[in-house]
Amino acid sequence: MREVEFLPERILQQRARRRRLARQGYLLGVCVAAMGLLTYFNSVRVARARGEMGRLRERSKDLSRQIEMIPPLERELAELLIKQRIESELGSRTDCTAVLAELCRIMPPNMAMVSLDLKSMDVQVKSADGGGATGSARASGAAPSGPTRTVRRARLVITGLAPTDVDVANFIGQLSGSCVFEDVKMGYAKTAVVDGRMAREFQASCYLAR
Repeated sequence: MREVEFLPERILQQRARRRRLARQGYLLGVCVAAMGLLTYFNSVRVARARGEMGRLRERSKDLSRQIEMIPPLERELAELLIKQRIESELGSRTDCTAVLAELCRIMPPNMAMVSLDLKSMDVQVKSADGGGATGSARASGAAPSGPTRTVRRARLVITGLAPTDVDVANFIGQLSGSCVFEDVKMGYAKTAVVDGRMAREFQASCYLAR
């Protein structure tokens, strides 16, 4: 059975227009909601990207600081390698100028040095001492008790003249108390005649501090 519309054509057009506007309003609402959701997700992604960019900036700053530290570390490494080579080949980082200056400081005016003999030699030290303990160094060929290892040390032999044995003993004490010399030992002391006067000739040995 076919329905027959008795309403005027104007009323029918208005109803069709209202239905069309309702559909368009619904579609517009859906689009606005979709755009709102898309904007929200985009803002979340932008915030995350900004946070990640901030973290990357901090990492870049840390990396830049580390890169700036490379040249000083390389110079320090080069200096350490030089010091290691000096210790392995010469036995001490103390130079001859410092040794002479220290000897002139502790030697009294009434004493005189006859000769100085400075040379590198292999010594055996106890492994537990790390090679730096005073009194643990022995010349190669000795047999210290316990595990040992061979290191390079600079040995100084001093021959000098003094008025009396007391002056010699005081000088040896000054050598032992100096931070430049280690393992100071007395070699000999004997009577000598210098310009018709009696004196004491002595010899002492020690190792230069590493």
